[in-house]
Amino acid sequence: LYQNQRANQNRGERYIDFDQMEHDPPIASALDIVASSMCTSTPFSPIVAVMSPNEEIKGVVEHLLYEILNIDYNMHPWCRSTVKYGDSFLFLDIDEKLGIRHFVGIPPQEVERLEGQDPTNPGYVQFQWNAGGLTFENWQLAHFRILGNDKFWPYGSSYLDPARRPWRRVQLQVDAMMSYRIVRSPERRVFYIDVGGIP
Repeated sequence: LYQNQRANQNRGERYIDFDQMEHDPPIASALDIVASSMCTSTPFSPIVAVMSPNEEIKGVVEHLLYEILNIDYNMHPWCRSTVKYGDSFLFLDIDEKLGIRHFVGIPPQEVERLEGQDPTNPGYVQFQWNAGGLTFENWQLAHFRILGNDKFWPYGSSYLDPARRPWRRVQLQVDAMMSYRIVRSPERRVFYIDVGGIP
């Protein structure tokens, strides 16, 4: 329990850093470029190609992706959020007969992924939305994450993680420079002229 609390605290600190880093124009441009390259499509190569020998299944999945989820429009912000935070969450409005009808994006910093809560079922996963005070089952929430770094498991790792430390150093240098200029600015407006013993 303590490890989970500590991990969530570190995750919150990381997300705060990512939000501040995004205000740096080169970093914001880099996020846009990566997200755009992930969503590149042509008439012959769609964003997501559905391949199935069953035409009915293929039609249902394509209808879900392009008509309900509208990935042509929504894929870029999803990818950008995933690249920025390492995680992205979507609440799926599901009807028992019609399936997924709509979706709502949830800020990643407000959601916790709960794993290993049930000793009898190690693979059982739930999601807790802290701001809304709700708990969702695994099938009610879509969790996009960038895996490959076990340090942040069960969450993903952001593209900005390797740049956090250099970015903090740059921020400290900028703050030190501004403090130096503020402290020294009155001295620079005073001109000392050596007049010897003359008053």
